[in-house]
Amino acid sequence: MRWRSRLSRAITPHLSFGSPLEGLTTLGIGGPAECLARPVTLSELKAILSFSLEEGVPAWLLGGGSNVLVPDEGLPGVTIQTGSLNGISWEDKGEEIFIKTESGTLLASILALAIRKGWEGLEFAAGIPGTVGGALHGNAGVEGISLGDLVHSVSLVDNRGMLIEKARKDISFAYRFSDLHTGNRAIASARLMLKRSDPEKVASRVRYFLDRRKNQPKGVKTAGCVFKNPDGQSAGKLLDEAGCKGMRVGDAVISMKHANFIENAGKAKASDIGSLISECRDRVFHRTGITLETEIRILGDDL
Repeated sequence: MRWRSRLSRAITPHLSFGSPLEGLTTLGIGGPAECLARPVTLSELKAILSFSLEEGVPAWLLGGGSNVLVPDEGLPGVTIQTGSLNGISWEDKGEEIFIKTESGTLLASILALAIRKGWEGLEFAAGIPGTVGGALHGNAGVEGISLGDLVHSVSLVDNRGMLIEKARKDISFAYRFSDLHTGNRAIASARLMLKRSDPEKVASRVRYFLDRRKNQPKGVKTAGCVFKNPDGQSAGKLLDEAGCKGMRVGDAVISMKHANFIENAGKAKASDIGSLISECRDRVFHRTGITLETEIRILGDDL
């Protein structure tokens, strides 16, 4: 297609074609990207999104690859992997610390900095994989605390390549939801507010949240929690009670440790994961009348 050569001329250093995406997801699943772009500057991100709009080419955003499912046939158009947009800076304003972080920065990197400096507020993120952009998109959190609670402002790039600044009051956050990607916008960076504290107090809270996640599977390929918790209930408990633990399609297996996790036990396909998601949702609905909503983002066509 002609758009590929035009995009290559516009952003030569950071493009590849037909690259498999399985190595860029925590599930280890995903077909090839028609075009994989890895911008290293805000200008490149703006140029790619603007180009995609002008050419009518689909654009997909991929951060740390957690909480997503990429189809076996891959993704058409341009897949934008933001891992190289990972700059961090901060302003010390007495008791308040304002951290500016690019969207591709790993949450774990910011948390490590906060532990070292004795800044509190981000401890709940201990054990949550992925990048700031992905965590903001799904408003990642636990125990009623979420990343949206820390947001001071967010910088977005719209599909025309224009930069938009949004203050916290103009952003809608809810349980595992934000409106930041409405209108094909990409998160460029965020300004988060933490508070000065004692390093040992921060470290202790981090240990608490890590301990809380001890029942989640470790050392295996997963995408994180598959379903959102319904109001006042645990999706994992509902799935367990519906007999979902240990269910298998191909090499995709419902974790025996936590029923809200699907493991890639070998060479699972996205279609295997999709089948398990459907079967689990049906089992819970038939038992309880509750329709579970996916937390995992399914890119491309629905499976």
